[in-house]
Amino acid sequence: MSRVVRRTVHAMALLVGLPSAGLFAYDVVAVRPHVADIEALLAEAEPLEASPPKLIRDLVDAAEGSPDAYGARLALMQVHGGVERNAVRRHMREELWQVLLPLHLDESAMYGLVVSRAHNGVDTGLAAFARREYDKPLDALSHLEAARTVAILMGPSYLLRDRQRLEARAEWLLVRAGYVS
Repeated sequence: MSRVVRRTVHAMALLVGLPSAGLFAYDVVAVRPHVADIEALLAEAEPLEASPPKLIRDLVDAAEGSPDAYGARLALMQVHGGVERNAVRRHMREELWQVLLPLHLDESAMYGLVVSRAHNGVDTGLAAFARREYDKPLDALSHLEAARTVAILMGPSYLLRDRQRLEARAEWLLVRAGYVS
C-alpha cells in the first residue's frame, strides 16, 4: 500500500473513530444513566399519552418534523431541571440527546415523551389539554380538535391568548399532515 493511501486511511479512521468514541462515551456517561428515569415518566403517563393515537403522531410529525428533537429537549428539562444559561452548551446537549435518546427509546416512547411532557398552558400533557378544552380523551378528538391540541406545542400561552392564530396553526397542521387538501 502506498504511503498516501495509508495516511488517507489513518486520517479517515481518526475522522470517524474519534467522534464515534466521543459519542459513545457521552452516551455512557450522560444519557444511559437517565433512560430508566425517562421510562418511569412514561410508565406514569396516561396510556393515550404514553402511546398516542396515529392522528396525534401524524400531527406531531407535521408540527415538529419528528418527535426526536422536542422529546430530547423535554427529557433534558426533566433530567437537568432548569434552563441552561450557556446557550452553546445547551444546544450541544440537545443535539447529542436528539441523536442518542432515540437509540434507547423506541419511536412510540419518543412520541409519548412529547405528548405527556409538553407544556399545555397550565400544566403538562396534551391529554390534560384535550380534557380541559374539549372534555374528551385524545383518541376521541376530531381532526380539528386534535390539530388545535398539537398546535399548542408551538407556544401554548401565545396561541391560547390568540385563538385566531391557534385556528390558523391547526389548519396548517392538518394540511401539512395530509388530512385536508
